[in-house]
Amino acid sequence: MNHTLKLGLTSLALINSAFAEELPLYQLDDMVVTATRSLQPIGNLVADVSIIPAADIRAAGQSTLVELLQTQPGVEISSNGGPGASASVYLRGANAGHTLVLIDGMRVGSATTGSTALENIPLDQIERIEILRGPASHLYGSDAIGGVIQIFTRNGKGTPAANFSAGIGSFNTQTLSAGYGGELGDNRFSIQAGHRESDGISSYAPGNPSYSGQNQDKDGHRNTNLSIKLARTLAAGHEIGVDGFASQGRSHYDGYSSSIDYYRDQSLSTFNVYSKNRINDHWQSLVRISTGADHSSEYSAVKDVINTDQNQFLWQNDLDVGPGTALLGVERLEQKVSGTSAYSVSSRTIQSWFAGYQAQAGQHRFQANLRNDDNSQFGSHATGHFGYGYQLAPQWRVGAGLGSAFKAPSFNDLYWPNAGNPDLRPERSRNKEASLHYDGGMHHFRAVYFDNQVSDLIAWMPIAPGSWTWKPANVNEASLRGITLSGSTILGDFRLDANLTLQQPEDSNTGKTLINRAEQHGTVKLGRELGAWKLAGEWVFSGDRYGDAGNTLKMGGYGLLNASASYALNKAWTLQARANNLFDRQYELARGYNTPGVNIFVGVRYQPAK
Repeated sequence: MNHTLKLGLTSLALINSAFAEELPLYQLDDMVVTATRSLQPIGNLVADVSIIPAADIRAAGQSTLVELLQTQPGVEISSNGGPGASASVYLRGANAGHTLVLIDGMRVGSATTGSTALENIPLDQIERIEILRGPASHLYGSDAIGGVIQIFTRNGKGTPAANFSAGIGSFNTQTLSAGYGGELGDNRFSIQAGHRESDGISSYAPGNPSYSGQNQDKDGHRNTNLSIKLARTLAAGHEIGVDGFASQGRSHYDGYSSSIDYYRDQSLSTFNVYSKNRINDHWQSLVRISTGADHSSEYSAVKDVINTDQNQFLWQNDLDVGPGTALLGVERLEQKVSGTSAYSVSSRTIQSWFAGYQAQAGQHRFQANLRNDDNSQFGSHATGHFGYGYQLAPQWRVGAGLGSAFKAPSFNDLYWPNAGNPDLRPERSRNKEASLHYDGGMHHFRAVYFDNQVSDLIAWMPIAPGSWTWKPANVNEASLRGITLSGSTILGDFRLDANLTLQQPEDSNTGKTLINRAEQHGTVKLGRELGAWKLAGEWVFSGDRYGDAGNTLKMGGYGLLNASASYALNKAWTLQARANNLFDRQYELARGYNTPGVNIFVGVRYQPAK
């Protein structure tokens, strides 16, 4: 692997994000749920996990969720155009469909394509994001080969208060968001609504096989969204609640004909009803009933509808046993697809049980998990994980882990009319990793080596040389090896954050680099607070990538300089501005698709301090 980085950094703006309160990369007592399915201090975890807190999300300015994720360790993105276009996330070099996305604990995404429409999850609805890197099927079942991204929508806390934000920017971008939430006695509530629209940019670029000189129209998007949370404490240790999220988006895109207006309407939604109960001093129980939907309609010469509906039941128990906590649970997931195309099988049921144990004893940390998923389409699949950590010194610790994961074939792979293959097996992975952590007050550093071998990868191919008929088969293998470095430090009045991933995401059969993945990518941030001002600079860089499996269509590396500034008028009102791609670089995130040049956004935010 060529680790030479042509960084060429000539200037950096100043940065600070709630500088006085958030000097470290994270606090060791910050609580994380995604890595174990139960609340644990991040400093006690063996897993490779990171947090994006509310302050960082609000400071992102006009950035989309996809753009924000791109700045995180181990994360790459591809996008078929500007903001609002369909986008994919690659975590630790794994395929786009190998990252499980959860919203408030409920999986969201399409069971037909096997992907999640991240472009339709707005930042203004998000309170917090947790990213678990590495296989996690032992906790969550199918899809979590590369890791898990869990999104928590806004939560009410403190004295009830309103919030508001609005902004305008390049490409006639307009945003508006408002909400109200807080606590009243034993009740907690939050409601948040928002809208965003933009004229966008033309998605096709010269080099796209479908490009024509006539296809120069702008491909805009709009999105309207809503979230709601209600919870009531019945007694000490007993809570019931409901929460819901809904997003409706329309994204235009370019197609083969310049005379047709191509666009996609897509709605995402989740709804949960839950009861959390502390049975006794050693037993915490969670019962949750959830529904989720991904409904998509493509409009071109004809209308094409693809819908996924999911229902989930969960009973999870956390038990204090000895020096640690035991995890026991059962889960049932029902998936149903419908649409224009008639599938020979349109539903499936997955019944699962999972168990785990985590403990900290002296200088030692342990985590062990086992899960079995019984899928009505292909039977049972078991996955497991074991992690160990050792505290070398007060600031230094090391860790190691072994684990397995899988991804169930999508309905398209299995039952696409006249082309699906019902005999497909799940894609499987075996992962090993080792880590080194330094946590020294205002200085934090983490290095994680990973080696994830993925087999039985599904690929579509002609049934015979020269045939126009394609079918999927379990034929491919991939090797995902690399190291992720990340850290945060205070240099005088400045804060420096940086991450770098060096990796070899390869097709094991050919030795070629996997599509849309670079051998090196990362982000550098630097900043400072000056009175009421918070100034921000960000440099996002990536090496070369390829747009095809044969590595003949190269996409050059890029470095993007972004800057932002905010000014606090008082404790509630803040003015914000952000500029992206200050050097107006031309680059690609997917072969043959345009990306925005230099663009700006200005806005105002009202958020009373609590």
